Amino acid sequence: MNELNKKLFIAFLIIFSLGMIALLVINTATNSKIQDLSPKYDVPNFELTNFNGDIFTDNDLINKITIVSFIFTRCEGACPIMSKNFRDLQTSFKDSDLVQFVSITVDPEYDSDSILKSFSNQYSNNDNWYFLRGDILDIIELSEQGFKLSASLLPGGHSTQFVLVGQKKQIRKFYEGIVDANVMELQNDIVTLINQG
Repeated sequence: MNELNKKLFIAFLIIFSLGMIALLVINTATNSKIQDLSPKYDVPNFELTNFNGDIFTDNDLINKITIVSFIFTRCEGACPIMSKNFRDLQTSFKDSDLVQFVSITVDPEYDSDSILKSFSNQYSNNDNWYFLRGDILDIIELSEQGFKLSASLLPGGHSTQFVLVGQKKQIRKFYEGIVDANVMELQNDIVTLINQG
C-alpha cells in the first residue's frame, strides 16, 4: 500500500468513526427524548365548566393530547404571552383532531362565562381550546395536587408552566409557557406523541 492509499485509508477510518459516534449520539438523544416523555403522574378526577356552559371533566382528556395552562383574563404580565403561545400552537396543530388546549382561570369570581368567551374570541381560532372555570378551592387543589403546579397568592401567583398530558390522562412533561425555546420544545414533543399514536 503506497503512502497516498495509507492516508486515504486512515482518512476513511476517521470519517467512518466520526459517523458512528454521531449516530450513537443521535440515537442516545432520541431515546432520552422518548424517555423524557414517559408518564409522570395521573391526572385526577375533576369537573369544571367551559365558557359556553358545557361540563368539562378529566374524561375529556382521554384519547387526546392536551396542553393545560392556568391563567386569568385581567393578567397583564405572563397570561397574554402564554395565551399568544397557545394560539400559535393551536394554529400549528389546526389539522389534528388529537390535540386540544385547556386554560383554567385562577380568578373565577371575575372571569365569568361571558368574559371567558370574549377572551376566547381574542385568542382562539378553533373549538379545541377550552376556557374553564370552577370553584376557586377546587382549582387550587387541581393546580397543586393534580397538575403539580404552584397556586399561591392567586390570581397573580399562578404558575406560568404549560402541562403536556398524553392520551391516557397522564402528565408527560412541563414547559415554561413564556419562554419561546420551551414552547418550541413543547411543539416538537406534541409531534412525537402524535407519531407514537
